[in-house]
Formats: sequence, C-alpha cells, structure tokens
Amino acid sequence: MTFWVWYDYMGIWFILNLCAFTPILLSVPFIYNSNLTFILKLLFLSIFCFYIFFTNVFISSITASILEHRYELKNTILQAIRIALSKSLPMGFIYFLIFGVFFVNIYFYSRYNFFNLTWINYFLIGLFVWLILFTFISLMWTIPSLIYKKMKVLRYIPWGYMLFFANPYFSFLAFFWYTIFYVFNAFPIYLFFVGMVIPPIFVTCAYEILSRKYEAIQKQQIDLPDYQIFRDYEDEYLNRGWKQFFKPWKL
Repeated sequence: MTFWVWYDYMGIWFILNLCAFTPILLSVPFIYNSNLTFILKLLFLSIFCFYIFFTNVFISSITASILEHRYELKNTILQAIRIALSKSLPMGFIYFLIFGVFFVNIYFYSRYNFFNLTWINYFLIGLFVWLILFTFISLMWTIPSLIYKKMKVLRYIPWGYMLFFANPYFSFLAFFWYTIFYVFNAFPIYLFFVGMVIPPIFVTCAYEILSRKYEAIQKQQIDLPDYQIFRDYEDEYLNRGWKQFFKPWKL
C-alpha cells in the first residue's frame, strides 16, 4: 500500500520531500559547528526532533486524505499544516518531557550507584530502555492518530500505548520497517528523493490497515488475525500488481 500511495503521486511527494529535506540540509553546518556549546547543540537536537515529528504529522495528514480519496491538493495541504501546527507541537513537547525523564534516569543510574547494589542499577537501566522502546512504538501510532482521531491532547498517549499492547506483533513489525525506512536515509539519493516522506506514508498506511481490524470487530463481532487484515479485496492499493506498475494509465 505504501508503494502505491507514493507511486500515484510521486511528483508531489518529491516536491514535499525536497521542502522537508532542505531545512535539515541547511542546519547541518550549525549542528556540527565545533564552536557551539553542549547546551546549544542539545537545543538544536531538540528542534530537529520537533521538526521531524512535525513533518511526520504533516505527511501523515496528506496520506490520510489520499487514502480517503480526497484529492483537493490546496485544501489538503492547508489542512495538513493546520493539524501539524495545532497537534504536533503540544504532543511533541509532551513526548519530549517523557523521553527526557527516561534518559535522565538512565544517565544517573549508569553514573551513580545509589543503593550500593549494582544489579539494581542494571535492572533500572534495562527497565527504562524498554520503556523508551515501548514509548517510541506508541509514538509511532500516535502520529496517524492525530489525524484519524479527535481527542484531547493527553488522551493520544494512552491511545498509542493501547494500540501497541493490543497488537504487539503488528506493532513491532511496523516499527521495525518504520525504523528501517529512516535508516535508509544514510544513503543521500534515498534521502533526497523519498527519505522524509516514505516513513510517515508507511506508518499511516499501517494504521489504516490496523483500523480495519477494529472495524471488522464492530461490524461482525469477529477478531481478525493479523494475516487476514491484509486480505481486503475491495481495496485498490492492496490489489495491484505488475500490470498497474508498467501501465499506470490503466489504473
């Protein structure tokens, strides 16, 4: 599904990717400036993380519009900007505080032995590492939830955790590929053409597929196994093949 969403609108995605990539390219000299203090570098890193989160929400909103067959480009982009500004900033700040608490705890438990029992420190460090991983996965589900769900800001956090713990296999699989798509940004060509848009497109498509499981539960009172979620014969994006790839004018 991710590939076809990108394939149908690759020109628009390329322009959006270029717009999202340019500020990062311009900021690299400032981040790697050896004259900057540690505090300023930490500030730039925080701004960078906020920007990545903002970009994810923005691209996710556009992807959701495509999946719902709303093609008014101008209105779609304006709505995506509005959602990204109104929701990503407060959510990004909350997650920044959460991750900050986790990393500060790891730092202190790795530097100081408060209980004179080394194994307790190792246990607490491991606990916070797992909490960081779980929070990253819940954050992944929070990104498309900001578009699909209308809730108070603080309710998106438990919603992300709920989706993760209710669907651990699907969540770990989606997070693995979400991470891989970002790791590919180590290759400049990938980063230049699709690196900033593919990860949020993917996670939005994954959320869309996961939502069909709960739609089936509501309509038919049947809990579909993970492998059956992908068998939607009425979905255009899930039922394309080589013919549509080589002859896109026949879509």
